[in-house]
Amino acid sequence: MSCRIITCLVFFVFIFPCAEGQFPRVCTSLTSLKNKKCCPIPKGFSAPCGNDGNRGTCQELIIRDWTFKYSHYQTFQKKDDRHDWPHALYHKTCKCNSNFAGYDCSKCEFGYYGKNCTQKKTLTRKNFLTLSAEEKDRYMRYINMSRYYISDYVVTLTPYEEINETVMANRDPTAFFHNISNYDLFVWMHYYAARDTIKPHNMTRADIDFAHDGQGFPTWHRLYMLAWERTLQEIGNDENFTVPYWDWTGNKTHCDPAICSEELLGVTNQADGTVNGKYFDNWYVICTSEQTYSLTKICDPTNKEPGLKRRTEKEKKDKVRNEGYTMTFPTTEEVNFALRFESFDLPPYGKESSCNFRNILEGYASTKTGYRFQNVHTLHNQVHIVLGGVMGDVPSASNDPIFPLHHSFVDRIYEKWLRKFNKDASVLSSYDAPIGHNKDDVIVPLYPVYTHQQMFKKSFEFGYDYEDVDGNGKSSDDEKKVEPISLGDCPVPCSKKSSKSSAVHAGMRLCGLLMSLLPIWQLFLGD
Repeated sequence: MSCRIITCLVFFVFIFPCAEGQFPRVCTSLTSLKNKKCCPIPKGFSAPCGNDGNRGTCQELIIRDWTFKYSHYQTFQKKDDRHDWPHALYHKTCKCNSNFAGYDCSKCEFGYYGKNCTQKKTLTRKNFLTLSAEEKDRYMRYINMSRYYISDYVVTLTPYEEINETVMANRDPTAFFHNISNYDLFVWMHYYAARDTIKPHNMTRADIDFAHDGQGFPTWHRLYMLAWERTLQEIGNDENFTVPYWDWTGNKTHCDPAICSEELLGVTNQADGTVNGKYFDNWYVICTSEQTYSLTKICDPTNKEPGLKRRTEKEKKDKVRNEGYTMTFPTTEEVNFALRFESFDLPPYGKESSCNFRNILEGYASTKTGYRFQNVHTLHNQVHIVLGGVMGDVPSASNDPIFPLHHSFVDRIYEKWLRKFNKDASVLSSYDAPIGHNKDDVIVPLYPVYTHQQMFKKSFEFGYDYEDVDGNGKSSDDEKKVEPISLGDCPVPCSKKSSKSSAVHAGMRLCGLLMSLLPIWQLFLGD
C-alpha cells in the first residue's frame, strides 16, 4: 500500500497539457478574463498562438446565439451558463492554421503528428477481447495513471455572471477555478454537459442535455472520445495507443470475464455491488446524484466518494420484476436493425423521434418496431442500465473505466453507418434539434471549440479506423442482405428508380405520404 501511495504522490507533481476541457488554466488570470481573451503564448514561441511560427492567430470567437429562430428555444435557457459557453468568458481565442490545434496552437489536429504536424497517421481501434494480455493491461494502466496527473485545464463551480462581476471589479478570480486530474476532468465534462439546468431555490429543469437526447449524441461523444484518447496517449507517452472497444453483443447476460476480471475492469461483489480488482482499491467517484443533491448543486470535483459500484444480479432481477426492463445486453441482430435505417435523424431530432438510425443507436427507439415508446431502452442506453451503478446514472457514468470501451463500440456502429450510407453533415438540422445539438452548435464544454458539423465525418478524417470494418462499413458481424428490407413498423424509404407503371407511381406516392406523416405521428408516440 505504501508503494502505491508514493507513486500517486509522484504523479501529482506533474502537470500535462493533455486533455481538452472547460478552461485552460493559463486563461483564468485577471488579465485574460478582463480582456475576454484566451490567446496564450505556447512554449518555444514568443507570440500569442505561436504566430511567430505561423501556427495561429488571435481572432474573434464567433459562435451561434440562441434565439427564437430555434424551434426548441425557451427563455429560461438564457439563464443556463452552458448556453453561452465559452463566449461568456472569452471573445477572442486562438485560430490555428493548417494542421495545428489546441488552445494555444501547440498541438496537432487529430490524425496529425510531428513537430510541424505534417505526418498523417491512421491508428486502429481494436476489439478488447482480441488484445494481448499486455495490451489489455496497458489500457488500465493509462486510465489509472490519468487519475493522478493534474490537467492544465481547470473547472469552475461559480456562475459566469459572478466571475465577470469579480473581474470587472478588478478582483482576483483565481479562487473560482479548481485544479483537476485528467481522468476527473473527463468525468466532470460529461456531467457538465448532461446535468440539469440549476435554477434558484434548488429548482432544476431537465430539458437540456448537451450530449444526449438529440441528433448531436454521436458527434458529441466522438469528439469527447478523441480528446480522451489523446490524453491517454500523452500520459503514456505512447502516440500509437488507441481506446479499444467492448463488443457487448458477445455475451448477453454478463460482462465477459476477459474484460470484467480482477486483473482488468473488476468483478462486482454480489453482496453490495462494489467493484473489486487490481486497480480498484483506491478508486473514487465524483459528480454522482448523491454528491450533487439530485443535480440541484453544481458538482464539486474535490468531493470524492470512495469505491465504484455496478448492478448486482439480484438488482437486475428486481429491475425486471418491478419495472419491466430488459436486463440483458443488446444483440448483434439489434445493432444490424439500427444499421438498416438510412435516415440519420427525423423531427423533432430528440429522444422522441422514431424510425431513424440515431435514436435507435442512442437507445430511445425500439429495435423491433423502430418507434419511440415510453420506457423503451435499447442499444447504448440498455448497456448503461444493465451495468448500473454510476454507469446507470447518465451525468456521472464516465466514473466507470468501462465507459470508454462501451462508447468506442457505439462509435464503431456510428462509423459503420457513415461508411454504409456515405452521408455528410447536410443531414443535420440547423435549427430544429434540441439546444446544443444543431449543426453549427458548439460541442459543450470541450475546448477549443468544435461544432457538430465538424465532427460529422468518417473516422479516417480524425486519424483512426476500426480493425474489422472496411471502407463500405462492412464487417464480419453484418447480417445477410435480405430483400425486401424490413424496418420494423416503419415505412420503407421510396425507391429512387423511375418506372412508367401507374401501380409503381401510386405506391411511391403512398410511400411519400407515409414518410411525410411520420414526424407528426411520432410526436404522439413520444412521452
